Amino acid sequence: MDKLLDKGGVALALMLTLVAGIGVAGEAPEGMVRIPAGAFTMGADASDGRVGIEVAVDSVPRHTRTLPAYWIDRTEVTNAAYREFVAATGREAPADPRFAGYFAWKEGEFPAGLDNHPVVYVDWTDARNYCAWAGKRLPSEAEWEKAARGTDGRRYPWGNEFSTDRCNTRDAEFGWTVPVGTLDGDMSPYGVMDMCGNVAEWVEDWYRGYPGSDLERASFGETLRGSRGGSWMLPGEVYARVTNRTMASPPDKKHRSMGFRCALSVDGDGAGD
Repeated sequence: MDKLLDKGGVALALMLTLVAGIGVAGEAPEGMVRIPAGAFTMGADASDGRVGIEVAVDSVPRHTRTLPAYWIDRTEVTNAAYREFVAATGREAPADPRFAGYFAWKEGEFPAGLDNHPVVYVDWTDARNYCAWAGKRLPSEAEWEKAARGTDGRRYPWGNEFSTDRCNTRDAEFGWTVPVGTLDGDMSPYGVMDMCGNVAEWVEDWYRGYPGSDLERASFGETLRGSRGGSWMLPGEVYARVTNRTMASPPDKKHRSMGFRCALSVDGDGAGD
């Protein structure tokens, strides 16, 4: 289990429960938002802009997905929360893989003042193991998108028009991450925060073409893992669309613009169709 809880001293039975990521209906896990069961529109098409310019070709076509109810973290996982995981499991602390002098935790501590900022420099396995350790799991790509846009097919968490001052993209000129949940404009219909910007977020899925798409890419298949949402490094109007899939990456990638949040099934339901 990839040393999931390598120094946690947790019994095997508990470990299996954590990996399952199953919640209890009616009980609101701390810091999570319940997304109701039902259908929603996933993806984009020419009605959302010029395909290949405003609309990424891998986000076409619009199609209907039906999901069971699930929980999703209201905000991205923070440095403070990830520190508890590192301390409990002995997992390697985040650092720039090429230039540790640029950014690195030291002796299990993140740089001062970043407690409530999203954790960065974590790869897909780091993110998945953290979620399992916390009794959750990574969201599927469909779960992430529904939580971000609701059921009306909007392009951004708040509506169809981009606004620079709503979220932390390159246009906002913060120059780094900001504390999670502090930009009230970047809120989805369900109250989930920071899905337009701050950091792109790992999801469970392999990067594949959508049903009904004739797009062929060598990177489709079991090569890249999905990563959704805009980031503080990317321009917002295109890359911060809830349908954008540009940040799909090798599972071992660690970057200053990539983090994650977790999800949790309700009553053992899976991630839908």
